[in-house]
Amino acid sequence: MRFRGPDNNNAQKLEIVRTQPTFGLKFASVIMLVCATGVAWGAETICVPDLITRPAPVEPGPDGPAIELEGDEVESIGEDTITLRGNATMRRGARAMEGDVLTYHRKTGELEGEDELTLYTEQGDRIEASYLKMHVETRIGEADDVKYRIAHRDREHEDPTKTYVRARGAAKKAYMEGHDVTRLENATYTTCSKGDDSVMLFADEITLDQGTGRGLAKNLKIEFKDVPIFYFPRVSFPISDERKTGFLFPSFGAQEGSGFVMSTPYYWNLAPNYDFTLYPRLYTRRGVQAGGEFRYLTENSEGSLYGEYLPSDSEFNDEDRSALHLKHEQEFTDRIGGSIDAQHVSDDAYLDDFSNDIEISSATNLPQEAALNYNGDVWDVESIFLAHQTIDDTILDANEPYDTLPQVSADAERELTPYNLNLEFESQIVNFIHDELDDGWRLDATPSLGKNFESVWGYIEPKLSVRHTSYFLDRNGAGDDSPSRTLPVFSVDSGIFLERKTSWLGEPVIHTLEPRLFYAFIPEDNQDDFPNFDTGAVDLDNFGNMFREFRFFGADRVGDTNQITASLESRVLESETGDQWMSGRVGMIFFLEDREVNLNPNEVFDENTSDFLAEFDARLTDRWETEAFLQWDTEGTDVKEARFALRYEQEGRRYVDLSYDFSQNNKEQLRAESTWRILPRWHLLLEERYSIREDENLETSVGLEYDGCCWRVRGFFQRRGESDETFRNAIIFELELTGLASIRAGTSGLPGIQAGGQ
Repeated sequence: MRFRGPDNNNAQKLEIVRTQPTFGLKFASVIMLVCATGVAWGAETICVPDLITRPAPVEPGPDGPAIELEGDEVESIGEDTITLRGNATMRRGARAMEGDVLTYHRKTGELEGEDELTLYTEQGDRIEASYLKMHVETRIGEADDVKYRIAHRDREHEDPTKTYVRARGAAKKAYMEGHDVTRLENATYTTCSKGDDSVMLFADEITLDQGTGRGLAKNLKIEFKDVPIFYFPRVSFPISDERKTGFLFPSFGAQEGSGFVMSTPYYWNLAPNYDFTLYPRLYTRRGVQAGGEFRYLTENSEGSLYGEYLPSDSEFNDEDRSALHLKHEQEFTDRIGGSIDAQHVSDDAYLDDFSNDIEISSATNLPQEAALNYNGDVWDVESIFLAHQTIDDTILDANEPYDTLPQVSADAERELTPYNLNLEFESQIVNFIHDELDDGWRLDATPSLGKNFESVWGYIEPKLSVRHTSYFLDRNGAGDDSPSRTLPVFSVDSGIFLERKTSWLGEPVIHTLEPRLFYAFIPEDNQDDFPNFDTGAVDLDNFGNMFREFRFFGADRVGDTNQITASLESRVLESETGDQWMSGRVGMIFFLEDREVNLNPNEVFDENTSDFLAEFDARLTDRWETEAFLQWDTEGTDVKEARFALRYEQEGRRYVDLSYDFSQNNKEQLRAESTWRILPRWHLLLEERYSIREDENLETSVGLEYDGCCWRVRGFFQRRGESDETFRNAIIFELELTGLASIRAGTSGLPGIQAGGQ
């Protein structure tokens, strides 16, 4: 029997509708849902999420939201009380209550139930209880012997009557204090799926506030595999994906040179757009370090400030040690912006002592940069102030990089429509500052005019430029304080596109053949008296450098040249999508004259050809990719540069990266990186960097991870080579409690300091 009427305490009329019990149909639907869900998720992941299936919502009546009452037996006591027995159900909108016996009091708007009750909230939560009394409108009430499942607020199911479970638990007593707040006594809480109690929270009292997305617990004990691992007299924890203020889980472990390491971070969610994290750390061999990171985001800016301070380091002559990193990006208008990226450490050994990342620990210079830029329709202007902190004591003062205070660039580009000409202008003025070497100002400007003749079969693009450079120097010795030069630059770039339709491994493809010729001419001008602030020779370690007009990076030298670059590229493209399956390129430079201008005075390059370059990349299958590069010295008939990489990847967190990197001058290394699921829940983690030339491991990291769905545990061993041919070892253990936090032992690098000036 179903009762339907307006949700109004003064309503005098109830509509009685006779219906048949629907238990069998609901049970069959649940069984079908479980089976369908198991199949769908089983193909994607081993972690099958729990689901809550709730009754269909009641549509509002003509007089507003209505209450619908249903039961096998109905007893009405006067005009106030209605008692339902047998498959009793109350529904109001998306909220519902089911049980053996339900009593509804129309005057007070309260609903009581006993014997195997189930309450469904508007958000999809499910609460089971032996007794429950609740005001229907305000959701204020209490319940005994509660089992609850909380719906995931940030993840929707395609079926509106189903929700994913974020957490579950039980309580001796529950107090519902409105639509968002539930207070539990003698309670448990877990994010593990039903039947898995690997991670369980026990507390005298837990308050779950869905409005703030946080839980507050008193006398909280956390058990992992029935073993207590933490106790908190009072602690908050997240019950949503939003950021929350409170203590993060402590981290602890050991690091060679620092001893036992322990940290108890505290996170402040100061506002939706900025926060602060405090990182107090104890190093048993060094002392107590304080670290902190402040992050912010506004409508027109974003950035972070990270700092560390360790007073009286016992392993560093009792000296105070510190690190600082400031990052800021600012948008003043739609066209004007700025940025700051400044790093500083107290001593040269700081990164080596506190970082396990070889990319960071091997840094030689830390940049300190501020920039201001303007982007217009025609002009782009940028001003950069750049200084460095050199942190490698083996670098002589004379070899430290110049500071540029400032470096101002102004570039313009415009198309002359009536003539289809491209007019470009590039300019830069820099003030170079150095304590040991000649310094001063340098002005460099290059206007150019080009035209692109393009068609479906190819293109020809001639270009004429004039490059002028002037100096205003403060020399330590003899020499011209104001040298200058002006040189014409002429180039022609051209290419042809040829293609044919064919098949590859039984699939229709497009095969292309793309020859390219590039000519460049710059006359010789003696520049031996010019300083060298920031200029270096262009290495042919990538294919793009073959098609440059200038043989040097930087403006202190403009190399004379009369050259032709010839290359041939062939590609295999998928016919329907145009996706590239394979590409190969070869090329070299043919010099028509000797090169007189070089970094070293009186040095002349008289080779007729450059090194031979070859490049290849391919998507062999959906899982295999490879790429290779070769730089061959045609004069000495040996290899200058060589790179090869192979990657295999498949679903389920399985990939392998293998690479070989050879440079004739300084390195020959092998690198391997892999994450591989060796069993449904087990992953092997590997990273290895090996120097063939030194016959030693530069960096090794081996780990094993187990995925328990609501928790993960990882163990790593890290070994890093030091500059004094010794090694630094670290062992890292990490326990991650899904939906709560992570417990990490050891350190993997500084979050605020980055490598610079390698």
